[in-house]
Amino acid sequence: MRLFFALWPDDALRHELVALARQVQGSCGGRRPRDEAIHLTLAFLGEVSPAQASELADMTRGFHCPAGQWTLDRFGHFRRGGILWLGSEAPVPALDAVQARLWQALTDYGFTPPSRPFLPHVTLLRKARRPRWDKLPAVNLDWHYNKLVLIHSVADGRGRRYDSLAHTTTA
Repeated sequence: MRLFFALWPDDALRHELVALARQVQGSCGGRRPRDEAIHLTLAFLGEVSPAQASELADMTRGFHCPAGQWTLDRFGHFRRGGILWLGSEAPVPALDAVQARLWQALTDYGFTPPSRPFLPHVTLLRKARRPRWDKLPAVNLDWHYNKLVLIHSVADGRGRRYDSLAHTTTA
């Protein structure tokens, strides 16, 4: 089972992100993720056994994810995969803290945190050309979060489908 932990935008923000992805696709090419699949990955785990997935689902239900806000105001591009993404110009200490606490909890289950620093971002396009930055629209979107979701990524013939296995919300 291929698993990851993520934050999911509410419907209104997801619609804005989908519209933005469509808009920039005209100048960058590439392909958009499925509309319902737009998310922020906090921890990618890769392949795990069904028994381990069950343990992680239990851990997720007990994990406290404090409510917070993340401002999306900066585009970026990863050459590998041609990923055009949206993130923050300024650091987001509260989001960094949630991600660090999650990885701390995951070490008890045998997972090792990544060596790269956490760069919170939302993928808007894959296989996109590097954009002309001056041609991209100004963006300032607020993402209010309070729920961490454990996701099972399933290959379904049209790409990948994301099924929620467990989630937690603020008290």
